[in-house]
Amino acid sequence: MKLIWKVVLFALLFLAGWAAHGQKIKVTDGKNEPVPNVAIFNADKSTSTVSDLNGEADLSAFEQEEIIYLQHPTFQQLSVRKSKIEKGHIVLAERILQIQTVVVSANKWEQDISEIPNRILGITDEEVIYNNPQTTADMLSHSGEVFVQKSQLGGGSPKLRGFSANSTLIVVDGVRMNNAIYRSGNLQNVISIDPNALAGTEVIMGPGSVIYGSDALGGVMDFHVRDPLHSSGDSVVTSGTILSRISTANNEKTGHGNLSMGGKKLASFSSFSHSSFDDLRSGKNTPDDYPDFGKRRSYVGQDDNGNDQLINNADPELQVPSGFDSWNIVQKLSYRPTEHLGFSYGFYFSNTSDIPRYDALTETFENTDSLANAEWYYGPQKWMMHSLRAQITSSNKFFDQARIIAAWQDYEESRNDRGFGSSRLRNRTEEVDVYSVNLDLDKSLGRHSLFYGGEFLYNAVESRATRTNIFTGETESTTTRYPDGGSNYYSGAMYASYIHRLTKFTLSAGARFTNVRLDASTDNPEASLTNSDKMDLNNSAFNGSLGGVYHGIKDQRISLMFSSGFRAPNVDDVGKVFELNADNIIVPNEGLKPEFSYNTELSWSGNSRRISWRLTGFVTLLDDAIVRGDFSIDGQDSIIIEGSRRKVLAQVNASEAILFGGSLQVDWNISNHWATSISVTETAGEDRTNNQPLRHTTPVFGRWSVIYQKDRLRGEFFSEFNGPRFRDDIPDTEILSKPYLYARHNSDRSKDGSPAWITFNLRASYSITGALRVTGALENMLDTHYRPYSSGISAAGRNMIVGLRLKF
Repeated sequence: MKLIWKVVLFALLFLAGWAAHGQKIKVTDGKNEPVPNVAIFNADKSTSTVSDLNGEADLSAFEQEEIIYLQHPTFQQLSVRKSKIEKGHIVLAERILQIQTVVVSANKWEQDISEIPNRILGITDEEVIYNNPQTTADMLSHSGEVFVQKSQLGGGSPKLRGFSANSTLIVVDGVRMNNAIYRSGNLQNVISIDPNALAGTEVIMGPGSVIYGSDALGGVMDFHVRDPLHSSGDSVVTSGTILSRISTANNEKTGHGNLSMGGKKLASFSSFSHSSFDDLRSGKNTPDDYPDFGKRRSYVGQDDNGNDQLINNADPELQVPSGFDSWNIVQKLSYRPTEHLGFSYGFYFSNTSDIPRYDALTETFENTDSLANAEWYYGPQKWMMHSLRAQITSSNKFFDQARIIAAWQDYEESRNDRGFGSSRLRNRTEEVDVYSVNLDLDKSLGRHSLFYGGEFLYNAVESRATRTNIFTGETESTTTRYPDGGSNYYSGAMYASYIHRLTKFTLSAGARFTNVRLDASTDNPEASLTNSDKMDLNNSAFNGSLGGVYHGIKDQRISLMFSSGFRAPNVDDVGKVFELNADNIIVPNEGLKPEFSYNTELSWSGNSRRISWRLTGFVTLLDDAIVRGDFSIDGQDSIIIEGSRRKVLAQVNASEAILFGGSLQVDWNISNHWATSISVTETAGEDRTNNQPLRHTTPVFGRWSVIYQKDRLRGEFFSEFNGPRFRDDIPDTEILSKPYLYARHNSDRSKDGSPAWITFNLRASYSITGALRVTGALENMLDTHYRPYSSGISAAGRNMIVGLRLKF
């Protein structure tokens, strides 16, 4: 009898285990890759579950004949009767155009995007893989919502809502990249970030100063480098990628590899990239009214004796010289001693070869065709960062999550220039050490969420300069770009941001207080004549935000946002105080104050099963803008130096400006295999003090595409376009002092400037296997010659790109 009971008990346990196993499903995509975080629920959502990292989920809580729904922002929603699921396997069809549901950049923690009143652009790693950008600047430009200016091939200065350079903020893994020598002119620092190592990017449109502090007048570009992946069990999980890519327009050759290894407590991520670019070939077909625009007819070379001479360029579409090389390394380590405590270390390194500044090499002497510069190049742009992070996710009465990040950045850049026919090459080198500590916390109390924290920054700037005789090698000291006695920049801040969720509204508010101090000294003898061998600035700023989202209409949202931003004077604003020329002397202004922006933004957005859209309009007032203007010393507007009377100038708070604009984004999944999208943006603005257009506003620009996707194939026809920007819409300081940047109309001077352009392009991706993927593109099919507004180098002509990516 006991034996019979044992057999019966064993049979029951076996059947129970078999039944439990039969209730499990695995969710995969079309490439048979597991899909985690799939929401699975019944019609009234009374029963629900979520797939795990392996794509598996337990359906035992659902009735056998019940219809269940599977939902994920990356895939099309699927409904199926539980009894009809075959072999415990469900395949989801990928959305052609994906829906952005979560953002991190708004308050530094993951947050539902439907609660955020301002526009945040998200760029996923899948988009980077598909678009295959050469640099991070190109990645931003491909979005169709960020305008990118280039002075040279090794460049890329994003413009956000009429602001650029030191008025937009770059953040990498929670650490601000902007330093004390970021200038108001165009910058190329964003190319130091490797797009192939990114897990995602978010771009906040409009002021982000409440959370991020100074410099975030136009917006914030928040880059997230891939983190190490931990295993859920005792085994070690390993994955990686190898990429090879070539392009024809600049003979690009790129190689990239990354490797992730993770155990339950310790994990590592390693990444390396190298790119080599030759001189860039522009398009052949110029606009009819601008037949010679951008043609490189000659360049500077040397004869057998080393003397400068003009060399005829037999191929005027080849922009000589413009090529460069770049290297990127990332190493991350992660340690999780407990479920709620984690530590990580990150090492980031980027370097380039010399980068020819192409726009300066096309500059001519006034009223002649003779080139002004024989050499003008940036030396290697080096950026290194060490970052230590600790994060606690154990809830208590003060916070639910807390994170502290300590970082050290070491940055070096140099400028090297020599006039045509001159024997002396000038080198000016800057080194900046940046130390920072950030503390960020969040706390949720039902419908309320609080985000708060603090930040401390310290920048140490060293500057040196020499002139070298190219024939004899003799070197002598010369005037430095910034104070040669060193400069120091300190910043301390506290912030708080609050969200209150109501039935049909989400309200948000935030505030930040920042104190900034700057001191510098010099041994320059000219400085003592102005009593300005030392300077000390101390400024404070208070800024805030207030916004709301109304979501009482099905599938729609109406958002209103008021916010302010600020930018404190940095070393570049007040440090170039000993620059002399024949007519002027630039002196420090210790009364220089921060410039402020006041922004109002209104948007209407919607998201149905197949179509999503967002229409946004904004107005920004800029007050106390920092500009170079007239100044005086002891009541005198000019002083005598070396026997010459020179006018006194300084950086002053003088200008008031207004900026306004709007954008439209529409994504339409027409069917399971076809989709289309369009993005259009325009900004305009005026310097009210000087009645001049603003330099960094942009003409209308955007992108339109039609996409086909089925199984392992994805193909796209897309167009990118810019409207015109003519003489009356370009400030005098640009078009009169830099005519070599702009197109000259063959008959009408009022149409000098930046002509409109449009390109037509094809792109495709095919997964040969689940691990091997080939991508290709034919860009600028009509070989159009075009140059984005205010750029100093023309864009690529007809360009073929082929990439091969292996995952393991």
